[in-house]
Amino acid sequence: MEKRLHEFIENTGIAGLSAAVIDQQVRNYSLGKMGKIPPFSEQTVSKGAIYDLASLTKVIGTTTRILQLVQSRQLTLLTQVAEILPRFSQLTMTIEDLLLHRSGLPADFSDKSRFSSRTLMQFFKTYEQPAQTKKVNYSDIGYLLLGMVIEAIDGTDLERSFQRYIFRPLGMKDTTYFPKNLNRIVPTESTEERGLILGEVHDSKAFQLGRPAGSAGLFSTLEDLTAFTKAMMEEQGQSVLFTGTVRTQLLQTYQQRTLGWEKPFGETIIYHTGFTGTSIGIDLKQKRALILLTNRIHPTRDTPYFMKERYALYREFFKEEQI
Repeated sequence: MEKRLHEFIENTGIAGLSAAVIDQQVRNYSLGKMGKIPPFSEQTVSKGAIYDLASLTKVIGTTTRILQLVQSRQLTLLTQVAEILPRFSQLTMTIEDLLLHRSGLPADFSDKSRFSSRTLMQFFKTYEQPAQTKKVNYSDIGYLLLGMVIEAIDGTDLERSFQRYIFRPLGMKDTTYFPKNLNRIVPTESTEERGLILGEVHDSKAFQLGRPAGSAGLFSTLEDLTAFTKAMMEEQGQSVLFTGTVRTQLLQTYQQRTLGWEKPFGETIIYHTGFTGTSIGIDLKQKRALILLTNRIHPTRDTPYFMKERYALYREFFKEEQI
């Protein structure tokens, strides 16, 4: 596997990576450099490197907490958003619709330059929901809404909610919206507006929102995500996260998706990626997983071969017993 990961770095042009292969045992890999420009280009990727998870936030935090709320019967998958957030009385899409990205909400806002908490509230108050087509359209906006649902039920922000119900129970000590150890954080993009982004969320909406968001913003390490992934694979009655009922629901498939996750590699394999270059794939039946953390947008987004190479890596991993 180490040889294959070195090939991945060479083929994609990224600076470095952290990866874990999880089956009966855990094999960790920290390869390459923290970045492509000084001082990061002089630093090797450390075991405790902290990555901006981008959209992995959707599954590590938001989806997980929503499914816990379903499990504790504070929600059902058929609960309409308006029942939890009555100020958005016209939003009749269900929790399940949002998890499956079939709510009808747009993928993103066309103009994000003026995005703020106020404009987001105004959008949801005035949004005219289309007729339910049940067509999948991956939506960042839908996960901002799911984050608000969690806040309304838990009575606190997402940082406190996720820490209490997910991260602390799993011993995920470095997973947070507010990372403090700058010397361990992997840099992301260098932009005109913000300079080199380090220790702040890269995602523009999550950044402009100014508070924890359901769509992006979490930072984490390979060790913490390994703890999360192992918990996802645990049998009924053993898992800190879910009961067997929730695991059964995750094995159901709708247009190559399940609740919160994608399923491009098979019925039993859940998968998700983050824009910054992060990804997790878990075979719930075979109990095998691959975690791949990179900063593929550093210092720019010019990594044209990354998506294709990553897809090939995961396809090989789940196709073969050993890689």
